[in-house]
Amino acid sequence: MTNVYLFHKKQHRIARVFALCVLFGQAALAGYTPIGGPYPDDPLQAHIYRLDNGLEVYLSVNRDTPRFYAEIAVRAGSKHDPPETTGLAHYMEHLLFKGSTRLGTLDYTREKPLLDRIAALYERHFEETDPEKRRAIYEEITRASTEAAVYAAPNELDRVYRAMGGRGLNAHTWHEEVVYKIDLPINCLEHWAVIESDRFARPVFRLFQTELETVYEEMNRALDNKDRIIQYAVNAALFKKHPYGQQPTLGHVEHLKNPSIKRLLDFYDKWYGANNMAIFISGDIDLEKTMEIIDRHFSAWSPVELPEPPEWEEDPLNGREEVRVRYEAEPFVLLAFRTAPRGHPDAEPLAMLDMILSNSVAGLIDLNLNQRQRARDAGSFPMMMNDYGAQYLYGVPKDGQTLEEVEALLLEQLALIRNGEFADWLIPAIINEYRKREKTALESDANRASMMRRAWIGFEPWERAHRVIERMATVTRDDVIRVANAYFGGSYIAGLREDAPHDPPKVEKPPLPDITIDPTLQSVFAEEVLAMPMEPIEPVFLEAGEHYQRREEDDGAVFYHADNPLNDVFGLSIVVDFGVRQDNRMAIAARLFQRTGTERLSAEELKIAWYRLGTDFSINVSDNETSLSLSGLDSEFDASVSLLMEMLTQPKTDDATLEELKNIILAQRADARKDPQQISSALVEYNRSGAASAYLTMLPSPAVRALTAGELQELLRRAFSHPWRVLYTGTLPLDAVAETAKEYHIAEETLTPPPYYAQPVRRVESNEIYFLNREMAQTHIRLEFGSVPYSPEISAAAQLYNMYFAGGMAGIVFQELREKRALAYVVGARYVPGARRADANIMLGVIQTQADKTIEAVAAFSDLMDNLPLSAERYAFARNATLNDYRANRVGFRAVPGVILDWDRRGLEPDPRRRWYKEIMGAEDMSFLADFHQNYIADNAKLVSIVGEEARVDMAALETLGSVRTITVDEVFVE
Repeated sequence: MTNVYLFHKKQHRIARVFALCVLFGQAALAGYTPIGGPYPDDPLQAHIYRLDNGLEVYLSVNRDTPRFYAEIAVRAGSKHDPPETTGLAHYMEHLLFKGSTRLGTLDYTREKPLLDRIAALYERHFEETDPEKRRAIYEEITRASTEAAVYAAPNELDRVYRAMGGRGLNAHTWHEEVVYKIDLPINCLEHWAVIESDRFARPVFRLFQTELETVYEEMNRALDNKDRIIQYAVNAALFKKHPYGQQPTLGHVEHLKNPSIKRLLDFYDKWYGANNMAIFISGDIDLEKTMEIIDRHFSAWSPVELPEPPEWEEDPLNGREEVRVRYEAEPFVLLAFRTAPRGHPDAEPLAMLDMILSNSVAGLIDLNLNQRQRARDAGSFPMMMNDYGAQYLYGVPKDGQTLEEVEALLLEQLALIRNGEFADWLIPAIINEYRKREKTALESDANRASMMRRAWIGFEPWERAHRVIERMATVTRDDVIRVANAYFGGSYIAGLREDAPHDPPKVEKPPLPDITIDPTLQSVFAEEVLAMPMEPIEPVFLEAGEHYQRREEDDGAVFYHADNPLNDVFGLSIVVDFGVRQDNRMAIAARLFQRTGTERLSAEELKIAWYRLGTDFSINVSDNETSLSLSGLDSEFDASVSLLMEMLTQPKTDDATLEELKNIILAQRADARKDPQQISSALVEYNRSGAASAYLTMLPSPAVRALTAGELQELLRRAFSHPWRVLYTGTLPLDAVAETAKEYHIAEETLTPPPYYAQPVRRVESNEIYFLNREMAQTHIRLEFGSVPYSPEISAAAQLYNMYFAGGMAGIVFQELREKRALAYVVGARYVPGARRADANIMLGVIQTQADKTIEAVAAFSDLMDNLPLSAERYAFARNATLNDYRANRVGFRAVPGVILDWDRRGLEPDPRRRWYKEIMGAEDMSFLADFHQNYIADNAKLVSIVGEEARVDMAALETLGSVRTITVDEVFVE
């Protein structure tokens, strides 16, 4: 039998190099060369290096928290998939979480022959066309997979990272890239290098069969996604030759059903070489030390001989080309124009054109279509890839409006730009918006790394890439008009999604083995990595005066203030204790407020005023509160607050605006009855609260029709006559913020806050299952029950339980339901604390699975909730992970005011985390977790909500799991 699994040519090459090394980095230093930065005007102050093997490294220092965020990127996305076996790049993304010859294995010597056999069997299965023979081969694969699973330590990568305090372990695949991501405490930098250098040098594709099931579920989600359906169809027409349109990231269904490990390894050999990969790190790093660590561990990677990139030359589009798809949802139009690729001289003018079209506030689409409500919703977005670019415009018709009419409205906005009919102030205002966005983006290590990675993926030198705003500032009206006429003539794709039933192809579940895995066991490699020394990091708790200020005023207002140490972008929220549960007209009052003008300014002029100030404005309404929020430059703080108060005290709206808004709201309600996510949410609310469901207590449609602008404006004014909670982050002192707030406080008298509304949660004696029938590729399942009211006394135990039971890939839920049984792509659980002392805590679990797996999914999830698998090893992992979260995580400065307000609402003295940390530190015995589970989780009757296709679910079997009640859409939505 040919060994196609591991020791093929590249693995031999890497194994020889690694044979010279011992575990923790005694590799010979191959050396590296600085190749770029830091540049004086670079806000990231990026340092760029290239190792002798071709691996490029981008580093940016950010001292905000004692953590670092790292990405490892490969220039090998779905564009690079062989056309006969699409989806390989995405498969590779999944399989590189399965470990190596050392990570994720309990005994690789014994595991390897079984994995070799599995690979050979998959190759026979790939080549075989006879259905009976394929079935027999698959049965052999199942038997071999069952044997091999005994030696696997599943999801060990996530468990090790979790134990260190890691978060956000993930990856994504796109047209030209696969990117692997992790955020870790800074004292784990060398641990990360040890793990990642090994992970990519000698990966092992263990537990392959169950991971295929996970990919199948991901595909089923895509097949059920209304937006992806139209996007795929439009891209296929826009790029008739190029993989951008012909090779979806997930691959074609027929290719997913016939995987080949050999072809996956060929893909790995071809693209996963040091000279086709790069590392991006932003965080609290020492540059010299970081490069020494990277050189020591990653210089052992080998380069590959990269093939000449193929060229796909698309024929010019010829006029309007139409594609139509069907989906039971709001009708939708998506127009696509082919434009220029990354790095093209027209890239910046095209980006400016997109912002002139739609910047969410004052673009042509925003003002002419959305503000005037000439369509229900509309916008635009660009896509610039390495070979081609595209510009998309989209719209949703109003009731009675056709897709073609919305298409004509979108084309009108392009015609305005072609003719130069846009205001002179727009371009400089857009540049200011870009500068503000950059400032806030730089607050995040993930954003900083992403900026560097996008440049590398696009083969753009950082010296040029970091100056994008500088180049944007040179774009003129003439540049925009020129590209508008060059790229946006009469040749485009018109994608029309009709509101009609569709029959998505379904990737059915093949028989799966009953795999025995023991996630409590770990590899020797993992033990050695976790035993590596770490410099201690102590937790930082919030202290009044140091991290925030809190001030109560005589009129009942409370100010929460935190300094912004990084830039001059402020955030302000004015919160009142008055929401939709106090008056169900509030949600509509808020929507009208977003379309209002003032006595001085029309609605359109007001939008322009906000955009020219560079201030973002929003209003948000929830059950018990309403907030007005601003974000802008501190130099415009007073002007921004003044404009907001002008809106609140001098609103002016014509009747036509309100009437059109009513039509849009009622049409959206009708569409919600067709949307799987909305239906699922409404069913969960109905199961939890019955007639008190948020979907049933909203304003009925006849009452919506009767609303007047005057009553909604007065309602909002009275809402903000209740005591204010003012949350501010910025560079202004508290006194200045308080003075401005007092100057504009609108209340002639401060109203007494209404009673808080605690949503009821049904308690049942035995499981009750609500089933709502809808034809769809996946079944959406939610299990939950109400627990005790919120209490800080059990918070520490609840946090530890959440980490143990549902802590990412290392949690029991993921291990048992996705890794072991391959029941879902989406699966999760959480013990959710009540928002206030009066609110019940809720235990919930979510899983989306194929219809034929529904019974197994409900039974297995319910059993896990009731019968928690207890393990000292798992407990130690979860406890260490929770403690390391406390040690290395910091409350971001923008979040501080909101956190303090939340503690106030729960009656907690800041900082309650100090107490919880001590409790977890002292909880060395597993009884801390076991007692919590026994007292608050085990043997609670559950409310189970299921949306799925009844004909594909064994309803008789479902009745063995609880009393089943069939629910209709009309029961869960208000009239």
